[in-house]
Amino acid sequence: MRIRLAMLVIGLLVAPGMAQAQITCAQLPKAAAFVNTKLRPGPNTDAAKRHLEAAQHATSDAQCVAELRKVDYYTKRSMAADRRAAANAQARPAAPAKSKSRITCAQLPKAAEFVNTKLKPGPNTDAAKRHLEAAQHAASDAQCVAELRRVDYYAKRSMAADRHVAVAHTHVRCGDILHPTLPGGVDYRGPPVPGCPQVKF
Repeated sequence: MRIRLAMLVIGLLVAPGMAQAQITCAQLPKAAAFVNTKLRPGPNTDAAKRHLEAAQHATSDAQCVAELRKVDYYTKRSMAADRRAAANAQARPAAPAKSKSRITCAQLPKAAEFVNTKLKPGPNTDAAKRHLEAAQHAASDAQCVAELRRVDYYAKRSMAADRHVAVAHTHVRCGDILHPTLPGGVDYRGPPVPGCPQVKF
């Protein structure tokens, strides 16, 4: 089942229909290496492996290509699921402070450590730092607690903004064995894209 067509590179802006037409059986060895070593366990990975095996035992080029298209489909689904899982993991950091009724000045050192080391730069982080400083210089426990509540409010807003950015990155289309020029693909030459780790063979 050898064919002498060179492997065609599927570019970033190629239409989906054209991308399917460019899948050839010449890509079978690299597709096998990718599916067997780069995908994480899961139902989509299992489906990709089943269609890969069918492609390897195909009795015609047409059958091989049809199975490779299914490998490509389930590979993309597997990688998308991994990106969603990574985004969800980032969306569950520890809260900077306890609920309103439990905030006390005794939490000031931990709140300071969290704000100064865990929050990413931004307007909400700046506001949290201003109220943290006010809490550190408060003249009474009541004033300290009031400022810490504001620290808690702005810290949560800062974290929510970071989660929004992380989720937005999960919609980036990443490269795989059949689309090597997309972000993270072996032939990608652009800047690093969050959520698209570099594929290496």
